[in-house]
Amino acid sequence: MSKCYPIENSPLYRLRNRRRLAELLYLPKNYFQEEHTYCYNDFSRPKPNGDGKRHFTVPPDDLKEIQKHICILLKRIITPEWVMSGKKSCSYITNAEIHLKHRFVRTMDISKFYDSAQRSRIYNMFSQTFKMASDIAWIMTELVTYNGMLPTGSPSSQLVVYWTYFDMFQRINELSEKYDCRFSLYVDDMAFSSDFPIKRQLRDEVSVVLRKNGLLAKSKKDHYYQANDFKIITGVGIKQGKKIVPNNKRKQIIELYVQCKKSGSIYDIEKLNGTLCSLRQIEPSIFPEIYGYVHCYEKELKKLSRDRFYRVKREKKPYRTKQMYNVVSNMNLVEQRKEGKQC
Repeated sequence: MSKCYPIENSPLYRLRNRRRLAELLYLPKNYFQEEHTYCYNDFSRPKPNGDGKRHFTVPPDDLKEIQKHICILLKRIITPEWVMSGKKSCSYITNAEIHLKHRFVRTMDISKFYDSAQRSRIYNMFSQTFKMASDIAWIMTELVTYNGMLPTGSPSSQLVVYWTYFDMFQRINELSEKYDCRFSLYVDDMAFSSDFPIKRQLRDEVSVVLRKNGLLAKSKKDHYYQANDFKIITGVGIKQGKKIVPNNKRKQIIELYVQCKKSGSIYDIEKLNGTLCSLRQIEPSIFPEIYGYVHCYEKELKKLSRDRFYRVKREKKPYRTKQMYNVVSNMNLVEQRKEGKQC
């Protein structure tokens, strides 16, 4: 990745020209002079813990490529050290690691974060924080949103939502420092840790800040851990200063292993391999027997992955949806409404 820089040095900062925007996103220079329609794929899948379903909104390949370039440009902008999402070498695991040595931990999670990031807020972010021209800010807003919200399957959503609420998170970090805590943010997961008991007032004041910005904290994800408690931060267990795979994840691996032994399906083995590799980033030596079982299918798994890659490349199936999305026409409609209000 290229050298990182302050927001003022970003090519997105004070952007005024559509041709220049097209160049930055590796598009034809007249791309934003024409109308473009994109079709999203909407679907739901059961959550791993069995608690309801998780909704996904995935952009089509051509729009996804544009959003990837937006993501790359946003990643190059320096963010505070407490931001753990949208950064190279940062993950949900590194987010938990910075709290390993602290005895007391409080975790909070923002409810329906992507859905709450309304298009008007995102436009204001591009217009005010990045100081883009009005038409450029609307184009950028339409490129990264769907039905007025941030799509969960977009590569740009993590950083767009952070910059949309940049001032709010700065305030939350100030509150954390006020109560002698260390703060970290991973998308919508907030963690506070300290060597001393964390006062309830911190949680209350953070909740007030969220409400002022039209957000709420999930009550189910609001946890306070004492010094000797088993702690969970962004899915990583912590016990006596060490990373541990939580029991629900261990159970999931065992169930997948049993299913693989019964079915012998390479697709089940692929799923087991992906889940196991993820958990071994937390505990590298976990489940050696299951790891050995999966390793026996290494050649088959590589072939499956390779065949899938070329099949998708050949087919390029269009996304199925009833709802259509048009960047330029939507932007013009908003501008017309805005002009009407001024009149």
